[in-house]
Amino acid sequence: MRKTSIIAFKLFLAICCVVSFLSLNKIAGIQAVIDDEEYEIIDDTDSRFVYSGNNDANNGGWGSWSDGSGKPEVTEHWSNSAGATLEINFSGTKLELYGKAAANHAMFSVSIDDGEAIECDAYSAQTITEKKLYESDVLPAGDHKALITVLEKRNASSTGSGSVYGVQFVYAKAFGSQGVVEEFPGYSIVEDMQITETDELFKVKYNGVWSGGSTYYPQFHDGYEHYAHNGDSYEIRFIGTKAEIWASVDPGHGVYNVTIDGEDAGQANATATSRVNQQLIYTSPELENGEHVMKVELKDQQEMAIQLDYLKIYHEEIAATSISLDRNEVTLIPGGSAEFTASVEPWVANNKEITWESSNVDVVTVEDGVVTAASIDTKQTAIITARSVEDKDVYVQATVTVDPAIAFMNAYVGNEKILDTEDEYEDLVTETRSSFERTAWKGDVVNSKVVVATLGKDVKNVEISASDLVSENGSKLSKENIDIKWLKEVAANIGRGNSSAPIKNFPDVIHQGGTKDISANDVQFAWVQITVPEDIAAGTYTGMINVSADGLKQPFELKYTVEVLNLVQPKPEATEIQIWQHPFSVANYYLGLGQNPSGGISNELAEDFYFTERHFNLMRASMKEYAAMGGHDVVANIVEEAWNHQSYYNDPSMVKWTKKTDGTFEFDYTWYDAWINFQIECGVIDPDNGVGQIKCYSIVPWNNQIAYYDEATGKTVKKSYTPGATDWTEVWESFLTDFMNHSKEKGWFGITYISMDERGLSQLEPAVEMIESVTDENGKHFKVSSALNYSAPEYYDFTDRIDDISINLGNTNVSQMNALSKHRNELGLTTTYYTCTGDYPSNFILSDPGDNYWNMWYTMTLGTDGYMRWAWDNYVYDMHGNISYRYWEPGDGWFIYPMERDEIDEDYNASFYSTPRYEMFKQGIRDVAKAKYLQEQSEELNVEIDELMKSMKRPTSGGNGYGSAVAANQAQRMLAHSETERVYKTISDLAREYTSTIDPVVVNKIALQIAVEMASAVTAEDLDKVVPAVVTEFNAALEEARTILANDNATQEEVDASFARLSVAMHMLEFLKGDKTELQDLVDSTAELVEGNYTEESWTALQEALTNANTVLNNENAMQEEVDEAY
Repeated sequence: MRKTSIIAFKLFLAICCVVSFLSLNKIAGIQAVIDDEEYEIIDDTDSRFVYSGNNDANNGGWGSWSDGSGKPEVTEHWSNSAGATLEINFSGTKLELYGKAAANHAMFSVSIDDGEAIECDAYSAQTITEKKLYESDVLPAGDHKALITVLEKRNASSTGSGSVYGVQFVYAKAFGSQGVVEEFPGYSIVEDMQITETDELFKVKYNGVWSGGSTYYPQFHDGYEHYAHNGDSYEIRFIGTKAEIWASVDPGHGVYNVTIDGEDAGQANATATSRVNQQLIYTSPELENGEHVMKVELKDQQEMAIQLDYLKIYHEEIAATSISLDRNEVTLIPGGSAEFTASVEPWVANNKEITWESSNVDVVTVEDGVVTAASIDTKQTAIITARSVEDKDVYVQATVTVDPAIAFMNAYVGNEKILDTEDEYEDLVTETRSSFERTAWKGDVVNSKVVVATLGKDVKNVEISASDLVSENGSKLSKENIDIKWLKEVAANIGRGNSSAPIKNFPDVIHQGGTKDISANDVQFAWVQITVPEDIAAGTYTGMINVSADGLKQPFELKYTVEVLNLVQPKPEATEIQIWQHPFSVANYYLGLGQNPSGGISNELAEDFYFTERHFNLMRASMKEYAAMGGHDVVANIVEEAWNHQSYYNDPSMVKWTKKTDGTFEFDYTWYDAWINFQIECGVIDPDNGVGQIKCYSIVPWNNQIAYYDEATGKTVKKSYTPGATDWTEVWESFLTDFMNHSKEKGWFGITYISMDERGLSQLEPAVEMIESVTDENGKHFKVSSALNYSAPEYYDFTDRIDDISINLGNTNVSQMNALSKHRNELGLTTTYYTCTGDYPSNFILSDPGDNYWNMWYTMTLGTDGYMRWAWDNYVYDMHGNISYRYWEPGDGWFIYPMERDEIDEDYNASFYSTPRYEMFKQGIRDVAKAKYLQEQSEELNVEIDELMKSMKRPTSGGNGYGSAVAANQAQRMLAHSETERVYKTISDLAREYTSTIDPVVVNKIALQIAVEMASAVTAEDLDKVVPAVVTEFNAALEEARTILANDNATQEEVDASFARLSVAMHMLEFLKGDKTELQDLVDSTAELVEGNYTEESWTALQEALTNANTVLNNENAMQEEVDEAY
């Protein structure tokens, strides 16, 4: 995670431990300073960029793209058409043009003010997303026009051809410009992505469950839309005189009811015979100039949708009413810097200019939001103020602390839901959060993250340790229950199927504890996991997490508080969890196969190793973990490469198909049987008690291809079939009949499913008919499961025939999914939803860990039984290095990591490493189980929690520019986490309130207390007379009784059992040690006796008596009766 700052390093050398982290290259507003030369950024979306043609980049026009952030370096326009032109009108003395240089890009020319056309080349062997492609000579001050023309000409090394792949621009810089002051047009455009969760002015508040989609500017105004369904609405609070609604009209869109200030204001008709985007569908009546609230709702139109592109609000110029900052406090080292970002509200205010002030310039100075700490020797604090230039009474303040103690290191509590990486170093290094709070139930697990950043020098032996957490009544949550491990980085291509995407480092492996050396100007992360014992007393527990290091005078002390409610964590099985396993990938990874892939995949196999005890040793720990977190779904391959080798490693069939010379088929279940028996051993399934599912993939594999060994030719045949065709029916009838007999012999038939992936109905319907046609003597057929995209009521006749279905997140809407789940639940059928590549929120390495937490809560919003995901352990070759793969977003294939190959023993015993993604997923499972438990306690709680979950919002998806699914923008990213936090806090409040209504269980400890008091009166002298075995039991019984007396959660059964044990032990104190003196003297007196002086009979009797006497003498627990008998 090293990110060395040359500027910071020079400052460190110059002033010793004084480091500045001010980024000199950030664009502040529309003006910036570089090399003392002012310039204006003109974005490619600015009206001064005038493009030729239409929006078709391949036919004389220009295409465009944006992630919705509005950042100049993100938005882009491109053309693949020779002759396409772009005019840029600017004012100044010089122009620079920035865009993407790539191996397949072409050449273009630039002419300034109709002057000579200068040819420029957009070719680069390595892709550069933001490169200066052109720089003009110095121009006379004034207005100018640049004409850019795409040439039918390209670098000899360019891989593009003809009109395929042209040029792409992101922004221009106009130097010496005074900027352009645009005249207020009399209205503001409010994009659908300008969202509020409260009631901020000129922002959209969505009610219900809305989804978002992104495309490019020609389709939607800002590249985005929002849409929802019957019963959903949006509203906007604004100041003005008129409002317009701009949206797409479509046959599937409804007629929306509009109210303004609670009064009927007409309807917006978005229904049309064909789809047309960016249409004006509503204009409000003229309104009195002032504040208004407009609400738009789709009502009583069950099959229709509501959609929004943007709103246009007409108003006069508006003054700023408030200012907000991106942070309220920051801690700096002496000489350090940080930048505050101020936002003026409402955002449409005509004058957003602000001034900055410091309460003590001897501690902190501030300029344009950049605060710089003075070189002081003691910890001091100053207040900075951001104030409106127009209205001095409009301002906001923040606290800046300068602390010499963190001159070379900082440590604080991070946000466990957020993915932080080395790329955010400059933001992370100055963060401060010294406390953590969480509510938990007994038997729960709490997750947290600690961030450690270094400044200016290497830091040795950084260690994070925990104290006991102690409650208000002295009960302890032992530090032994707090596990702290450093996160390890892996590298990954951030794209999806995009080899040109950058490779970045991600802290994705919860690796090892102990000390860690951290390089200068670096940031590292540790995962903190607190296991709450089930028998702990309810209460609020507080303690410290300490971060120490060589050279640090005082450790960083982070206060941790865990409120434990008097409720026991329910079992995870409250939610159906289905995560697919990939045993071949696990084996191949550990065996080191695939080091030299072909076409990006490995075709190496180790058939003699698969499903042996050594293979299972590699998976036993991870499969038991899968069972423990609630996973009871087993995936088994019944055909070769059911998914067309999409994975890095092969997916062979666990059932071997052989076509005999007589044309019949024979099936070998050796691998399959071993795999299922292993899953039974690990507790994933329990066929005898009907627990779990065996999902057999697939009756509709990719290309409907089946591979089998043909005895007649001695070769392996791969044949594609058409579902429903005669030959397809024959081969599957043969398999299903034989497989049913085998499954029934094994006792597995009742939990075995024939499974399918997302396919069209033309394949799914024949497959279901085929499965239903093969029955046993009782008319029973195999159960059926399928991932599919058919959730609407018109498909119920078909989906009712499938026992277990899973709908992709992208194909869900709340009302429809709730109706489907309720309908299927009444029939005893299972419904889940799933995420995979292309979905957001999801489970990629570049996803926030909290996205997985959101996914689990969303099962309740959709009303499903649970959640499915396609990969638990689908590894690639370099799992501890570069984990990039050609098809999917990085990490899509696994929740956990294998051990390093050289860490396993000779028997291949292996454990696994967890991930923040997986731990937050499990936290979601636990918290959903809490909510469902509370729902069962009363109808009132059931209704309240149901309404809460139906209100949970879904964040809008976007792209990262390289094909991977991410949040549409930062606001949407944080929406996922603010929503789960809102839900979690509400559930915690309801749980806390519920515990207050539970009648306390009265446990009578009086008898035990008396027994303890009596036992405590027994002295050491008394015990010295008692046989040792009794003393040991007495002491143990007394210690147990004291512990139970102190345990507020002890049950009456535990108290009674302890009383009985202590009572028996006290009665046994009468078992006194015998006096062995006379017996020992008698034995000693026989030492001189000679056998020859006695008869054989008498000598034998003497020896028997001596043996018995010595046994008693050697028995420390012998009592007097035994001594007397031996004498």
